[in-house]
Amino acid sequence: MEISPDTIKDVERLQRYERIVQKLVKTESFSKPDIWACGESKGLIGKIINLLLNEGSIVEQGKGIFQWMPSAMVAYKKEWITSLRPTHQLKRLRKEERPREKLLTYGSSKLTTSELLAIFLRSGIPGKSAIVIANDLLTQFGGVKGIFEADKAKLMDIEGVGAAKVAQIKAVQALAEEYLKESMKSVSKVRNSKEVFDYLYLTMRDLKIEIFKVIFLDSANQTIDDENLFEGTLNASSVYPREIVKSAVNKNAASLIFVHNHPSGDPTPSGSDRAITEDLVYACNLVQITVLDHIIIGDNVYFSFADEGLLEEYNRNYLSIKERRGRPNE
Repeated sequence: MEISPDTIKDVERLQRYERIVQKLVKTESFSKPDIWACGESKGLIGKIINLLLNEGSIVEQGKGIFQWMPSAMVAYKKEWITSLRPTHQLKRLRKEERPREKLLTYGSSKLTTSELLAIFLRSGIPGKSAIVIANDLLTQFGGVKGIFEADKAKLMDIEGVGAAKVAQIKAVQALAEEYLKESMKSVSKVRNSKEVFDYLYLTMRDLKIEIFKVIFLDSANQTIDDENLFEGTLNASSVYPREIVKSAVNKNAASLIFVHNHPSGDPTPSGSDRAITEDLVYACNLVQITVLDHIIIGDNVYFSFADEGLLEEYNRNYLSIKERRGRPNE
């Protein structure tokens, strides 16, 4: 067995190998994209797969499909999953190698994702350190995003994760969301749709119903406030331009950004989305308030009405209608 934890002395490197190998031994056959879900680099994953091929532990069954040799799979499971690895017990690490001490000494950039997660988990169980549990979580759920999206029952399926650790994970998620909310309100100037998406994605991506948010800005495009004004399936009868204009006037807003989510994960605007946006552009034009954008948030993707040129089109339509109304004899 060429890939053994006993031959890897660097703790950080050992953690990376562990996440990959644990993902590899989950099924008898696999492809490279299957293993990419563990979150490690494609280069390192490819290197490990090539090592396994060269030593005969796996064989390539078809193009890009690999099959474990039964005896090798058993050996790797024993070595990387069931065997106790003293090098991963935090108390056995040199003080400067422990995640908390590394964070305080060198900063977060020097820590792996599993080390950062281990700090929040705080402790392990007999035979499994907090780092091992963190690796298990990251491997099972494909990264931090998957961990945050998982419900309590699925998280507790991981050995060593009980109700207290689930509470710690959910608390970290809530703090991250609160940080992003405050960051959005404190940003000096809204510059583009990507910036808005980055601030709001974490708080809106997993909502089970549609939420329609309005961001109110002053004449310098600085955020005044934001509000969730409507919820549920959005259509012309559920979003009231009058209420939005009333709030904007009360807040002395010069411009607005609309944001809503699509629980399906596909941010493509529906016919209702387009109609609502055009109605809002017309209503805001009547009181000289500018609509800067309408952003639809999906699963790690978004759609911007401004970026796609639709707001410009709606403003042109409004001016055309206004001009025609000013010439009643035509």
